[in-house]
Amino acid sequence: MLGISKEILNFTLRVSTILWLLCASTTYAQEMQKPIEPNAQTKALEAEPEPELIDLSPQLLQMDELQTVISTKIALREKLRGSIKNTLVDDLPELEAALAELNAEIRSARGSFDQLAVGSAAGTDLFEEKTAEVDWRQELTLIMMPLMENLKLLTEKPRKTQNLKAQISLNQQRNTVAKDALASIEQALLQVEKKSTKKSLDTLLISWQDRRDEAVRNINLANVQLNNLQKNNVPWWLSLKQSMADFAVGRGLTLLFAIAAALAVWFGVKLLASIFSKKSKGEDAKTFRTRQRIVRYALRAMTALLMLISVIMVFYIRGDVLLMGLSFLIAAGVILGLRNTIPKFISELRLLLNMGGIREGERVMHNGLPWKVVSLNMDTVLKNPEISGIIRLPLRDIEGLVSRPAGNEPWFPASKNDLIFFAENQLMEVTGITPELVSMQSLSGTKMAVPASEFYQMSFENLSQGDTFSVSGTFGIGYSHQSVSVVEVPRILIDAVSKALNETDLAESVVKVSVELKEAGASSLDYWVGVSMKSEAAKSYNKISRLIQQVCVTTCTAENWDIPFPQLTLHRT
Repeated sequence: MLGISKEILNFTLRVSTILWLLCASTTYAQEMQKPIEPNAQTKALEAEPEPELIDLSPQLLQMDELQTVISTKIALREKLRGSIKNTLVDDLPELEAALAELNAEIRSARGSFDQLAVGSAAGTDLFEEKTAEVDWRQELTLIMMPLMENLKLLTEKPRKTQNLKAQISLNQQRNTVAKDALASIEQALLQVEKKSTKKSLDTLLISWQDRRDEAVRNINLANVQLNNLQKNNVPWWLSLKQSMADFAVGRGLTLLFAIAAALAVWFGVKLLASIFSKKSKGEDAKTFRTRQRIVRYALRAMTALLMLISVIMVFYIRGDVLLMGLSFLIAAGVILGLRNTIPKFISELRLLLNMGGIREGERVMHNGLPWKVVSLNMDTVLKNPEISGIIRLPLRDIEGLVSRPAGNEPWFPASKNDLIFFAENQLMEVTGITPELVSMQSLSGTKMAVPASEFYQMSFENLSQGDTFSVSGTFGIGYSHQSVSVVEVPRILIDAVSKALNETDLAESVVKVSVELKEAGASSLDYWVGVSMKSEAAKSYNKISRLIQQVCVTTCTAENWDIPFPQLTLHRT
C-alpha cells in the first residue's frame, strides 16, 4: 500500500507540474503580447538581478574527459590518414572503413560535448537540417516494438527450451557422424603404407577429433543450460502471485490512473452539458431542441476525444510505452475504420441535428400513410394522431424521406368509431386503426379488415366528421298532378316528412327537410327529397332513407296522388 501511495503522490506531482507549466507558459505568452516602451525594456534589464551561479563541477569533469577522448581520436585519425597515403591498393578498403568508423565516433563525442555545454536547453534540434524522409513503415515498427518485445517475453522460456533441445539433437547427430568418420580413418591408417598418405590421414584424423570434441562440448553445454533453465522453474501459483503484485504496482496502477482520468473528463463534460443545455428565456422550442441536439452531439465527440487524450497522457507520464503504443494503434484503427463511413455519418448527423430532408413536427409519407415526425434520433419515432401505436425507424430507413409542414391537414380520412358510407350503399363503423390494418363492422355485426394503406386510398363518405350529414331520395308522381306539382306537392311532402321525423327519437337531430321538383321524367314528375341530420344520428342513416320512402307513399295515398312505374329510385348525394 505504501508503494501505491508513493506512486499516486508522484503521479499527482507530475500532473501538477504539467498544469503549472501550462499556466506559466500562458501567462508568459500574454505578457509577451503587451507592447513594451523603449525605455521600459532597458529599465527591466537594468533592474533584473544577476543570475545565481550553479555548481557545474560534475558537468565540467565529463566535458574534460570528452575533450581528451576527442583529441585522442583526432590524433588517431591523422595517423590513419597518413597510413592510407602510404598503403597498398589492396589494403585501402579496410583502412577507409576504419577511418569512417573513427569519424563517426568523433562526431558522436562532439555531439555529447555540445549537449553537456548547452545543458538541457530545448529546441537545439531546430538548428539541425533534417534531410531524411519519414518512413511510415519504420515509424510503425518503432511503435509496435514494445508490443512485440512483451509478446516475446511471454514465450521466452519455451523458445529457449526448444532451442537448447534442437542444439542437443543437432550436435548428437554431428557426434555420430564424427565417430563414424574417425572409425573409417583409423581403419585406413592401419592399412596405409605410404608416408605422405599417412600424414594426410593423421591431419584429417585430428580435424575430425576436434569436430567430435566440439560436438560433445556443445551437447554438455546445452544440457547444463537446459538443467539450469528447468531448475529455475517457479510454481505457477507463486509466479501468478508475483505477476499480480507487479501488475498492481505497475501497469495495473497505470490503467487505474487512466480510468480515473477518463471518468474525470466524462463527468466534467457532463457538467458542461447540463450548463449549455438549459433553455434560454423566451427561446423558441424548436430552436432550443436543435441547439440542444447540436450541443449534445458536439459534447459527445469532444468527450471521446478528450478521454482518449487524457488516457494517452497518463500512459506518457507513467512511461508505459506499450500501453501508449496500443492506444495509438486503437485510435488509428478507429480512424481508418471511420474513413469510409464519414460521408454517411455526416448525412446522418444532418438528420440528427434536424437540418436534413426530414424534420421534427412535420408530415412525412411512409408506406403509403401520413405520419408526424415526433423525434429524430438513432431510432426516429413517427406517430399519426388517428392511428393507434407508433413506428420506430432507424436512421438508414429515413435518409430518403422528405417531410413538409403539416398545417391543419387531416391525418387520416377516418377516426375510430366513425361511420362511413361506401359507394355500394354499405354503412360501416370503424372499430380500430393500426399501422397495418383498419378494422370495420357493419350495423348488422359483419366485420371486415382492410390494409391501412389501401383504406387511405378508398373513396367513401364519412358521416361522423363534420356537424351534419344528409340523406336523400327520389320519388315520382303522375302527370295528372301537374297543376300542383311546383308548390303544393313540395310543401305537403316537407310537412309530412318533418312530422314523421318529429315523432321518432331522431327529432332533436333534424336540421332541415327539403323537397324540390327534380325533373319531368318519361312517365312521372320526379322529386328530390333531402333530410339534413346532425352527425350524432349517423347510425340511423338507413332508417332515415326508409322513412322518406314510407312518408312519400303514405302522403300519396292520403292525397290521392298516383304513383307511376317505376315508382322510386334511392341514391346518395
